[in-house]
Amino acid sequence: MNYQEDVARGKDWTFYLGDSVKRVDEIESNSVGLSVFSPPFPGMYVYTNSEHDMGNVQSVEDMVEHFRYLMGKDKLLRIMMPGRHAMIHLTQGVAQKGRDGYIGLKDFRGSVIRMMEGEGWIYYGEIAIQKNPQVKAIRTKDRGLMFKTLANDSSHMHVALADYVLQFRKPGENLYPIRAGISTKYDNPDGWITNEEWIEWAHPIWTDINETNVLNVTQARDTNDERHLCPLQLDVIERCIKLWSNPGEVVFSPFGGIGSEGYMALKLKRKAILVELKESYWKSGIANLERASQESSQKTLFDLMIGEEL
Repeated sequence: MNYQEDVARGKDWTFYLGDSVKRVDEIESNSVGLSVFSPPFPGMYVYTNSEHDMGNVQSVEDMVEHFRYLMGKDKLLRIMMPGRHAMIHLTQGVAQKGRDGYIGLKDFRGSVIRMMEGEGWIYYGEIAIQKNPQVKAIRTKDRGLMFKTLANDSSHMHVALADYVLQFRKPGENLYPIRAGISTKYDNPDGWITNEEWIEWAHPIWTDINETNVLNVTQARDTNDERHLCPLQLDVIERCIKLWSNPGEVVFSPFGGIGSEGYMALKLKRKAILVELKESYWKSGIANLERASQESSQKTLFDLMIGEEL
């Protein structure tokens, strides 16, 4: 794949085509209210054959070392507002018999945590996301989840892997409080999260995420795709944006894909900046951002009409 750079802009959004390690230099320091994204998972999905593609590696160690170049003080840490968060969605790495000589797990999650702390971030929290083991067994043919293995030799069984959203905070005082909670008691009627919602979201495991609630990826695939594109669920993105950003602030994704994080940011009255390496994904993402802008504008006009009638 030939490396290309381009940029598309619309109302409240900017979508860069190119290498996020390079394009992040074009973003103003201390300007991003929240970063939420799902990086490539090492050894699981290969999106391009480009040397710029972080996912084009064979080991967790190589992936984390490439990832480090994006997360440091001159890159993502620089553009984040003090006291704000980077939310990183990932799953553990898998060791394969043919490639690694054994079947098991590799600690991608722990490697990312150690790398982020080394780059100056504060490891602030994490959320586990429940996955359906039957769906995983059917999709991945993982023998450790199969009834046949359970009957023949259950020493090879293992539970389904959860997804994780790791929370990292930039050091410093948050100068712009996020008054998200709707509260009469604490004089905040203009919040957007109810106490009942927080009671559910405060659990360490999110059990109600709809795995199929993702943007359509069919139009983003091309004949050169080595593996499939797996967008982050919109439910996860929505909760992160509501909890850790204010309306009008910038939400950033350095792995923009087909625009999922930007799509939800615009729907929730935030701004969006994204970067994507692959042109077919970038073009599909532009269409999704334009659709989100249009839907948000239509909703605003409808609300105005209702207000006039009242």
